[in-house]
Amino acid sequence: MSAVLRRFTRLCRLAIHFALGVAQIKLLYWFIDREARMAVRARWCSQMLCLLGVELRVSGTPPSGCHLIAANHISWLDALAIGALFPCWLISKTEVRAWPVIGWLAAKNETLFLRRGSRRAAYRMNAEIRARLSSQQSVVIFPEGTTTDGSQVLPFYPALFQPAVDEARPILPLAICYRDDAAKRATAVAYIDNDPLWKSLRAVLDAPRIEAHLLLADVLDPAGRTRRELAALAQSAIAQLQLQQAGPEAFHEQRTERVSPLLSSA
Repeated sequence: MSAVLRRFTRLCRLAIHFALGVAQIKLLYWFIDREARMAVRARWCSQMLCLLGVELRVSGTPPSGCHLIAANHISWLDALAIGALFPCWLISKTEVRAWPVIGWLAAKNETLFLRRGSRRAAYRMNAEIRARLSSQQSVVIFPEGTTTDGSQVLPFYPALFQPAVDEARPILPLAICYRDDAAKRATAVAYIDNDPLWKSLRAVLDAPRIEAHLLLADVLDPAGRTRRELAALAQSAIAQLQLQQAGPEAFHEQRTERVSPLLSSA
C-alpha cells in the first residue's frame, strides 16, 4: 500500500473512531463508574493505536495499587499508549486543551492541564495530583518538562514528585520507546514543542508499522527520600531501560538545555 493511500485510509478510520469516542462520552459516561470509564478509555486507546498502525508492547507487569508514574515524553502517542495500559490521570500542557475535539476528549478522560513556565501553576498542579493520589488514583507525569526525539532522557524536574512524598505513594518509572518497521528508532513520530502537530501525525499515518514499547522499572519507595532524589532515581532508571532496549548508540547526543522551566523547584 502506498503512503498516500495508507494515510487516506487511516484518516477516514480515525474520523469514525473520534466520532465514536465523542458518542461514548456523551451517551455512556453519565451512567457508568470510574472503573468502567477507564475500561472504555483503555479499549478506545488500544483501538486508536491499532488504526494508526502502532503495535503496543509492554515489558514488565503493571503493579497493583496507586502510583505516581514518571515517564519520558516523546509524542502525543504517549498518552494513547499509557491510556491503553493504566487507569490513571495524565498531565498535559494547557495548549492541548485548545486542540479541536482532541482537547475535549482529553479533558473528559481524566487529563489535567498544566500551564508551563509558571511556578504558581506547578504549585496548583501539585495540589491536584495530591488529591488524586489521596483518592487511590494513579497519576502520570512527564518530568522532563518537554518532549525529545527519544534518543535521550533529559534531567527530570523534581517539583511534581512532591505529592508522592507527601502522600507516601510509590513512584513507577516508565520508559517509552518507538521503533519503525526496520526496528530503528522512530524519531519521526516525535512531537517536539515548536513543530506543527500535522508533521508528527503525517509521519505516523505514513509509516507501515510502528512499535510503541513501554518498559516498567522497579517501583521507588519515597520513604526517607526527597523529591530531588526521587526525580534523579526515576530518570536514571528510565535511561537505563532505554539503553538496555535500544543500545548505547541511542544516547550519543546529549542535549542538556531545558526548554521549559515549569517543573523547577523553588
